[in-house]
Amino acid sequence: MDSGLYSAYSGLRVNADILDVLSNNLANVNTTGFKSDQAFLRIYNHAVSDSSISMDRVLNDSSFVEGSAVNFFAGPMKQTGRDLDVALEGRGFFVVQGPTGSFFTRNGSFQVSGAGRLINSDGFAVLGRNGPIQLPEGKITVSKDGAIQVGGSVVDTLQVVDFANGSAMEKVGNSMFRVRNGQNTQPASKDTTVVQGSLEQSNVNPIREMMLVINVRREVEGLQEAIDTRMITVDDRSINQVGRVVG
Repeated sequence: MDSGLYSAYSGLRVNADILDVLSNNLANVNTTGFKSDQAFLRIYNHAVSDSSISMDRVLNDSSFVEGSAVNFFAGPMKQTGRDLDVALEGRGFFVVQGPTGSFFTRNGSFQVSGAGRLINSDGFAVLGRNGPIQLPEGKITVSKDGAIQVGGSVVDTLQVVDFANGSAMEKVGNSMFRVRNGQNTQPASKDTTVVQGSLEQSNVNPIREMMLVINVRREVEGLQEAIDTRMITVDDRSINQVGRVVG
């Protein structure tokens, strides 16, 4: 394939993948506890880590999106006043019992099942230090250390854990994670506190994401124009070559 066309098509592929990531971020701007993703590129099997490398050079060197990395920074906290809404101030994750093991989340929108079990919005049991949390009827209070009191008596304490290596976590749905590569959990820092009556919002900045979408679409338009121009050049060259052969 013509090298110019190859570079342009490579650029289109890269931008299509980046748009997928940005679109998913924007679709979850209102998802509680959602963590945005950022696409990262590779050029000839060498990771792009130098921010000074221009996008033009990246595309011309035949790049591709190798994957995306999760931005784990905290989203804004919103007060709800609901007793079973809890948020984490600081590093850490709540733990729920998924179908294939423990899942980890910053989405603390919990509820009590008909059987009295504390569950998340997906119906998974929320884990405390003693396992799945079972709640009797009564007024629920959650202290800063995660201790759950019902009627003035401590029932259990929310598990709040952290990871030394965030790259070992992969997304499950829109607001949960699981661990790969045998990564072990560790207790969250003592500086991390549980805030009752609040929820952590998505950390997506919609204005920033929309600006990125606009920039990518402009690049796509430019690449498409370059392809059209190149195709005309290639066609003209082919016609001239045929003309010389016939003549």
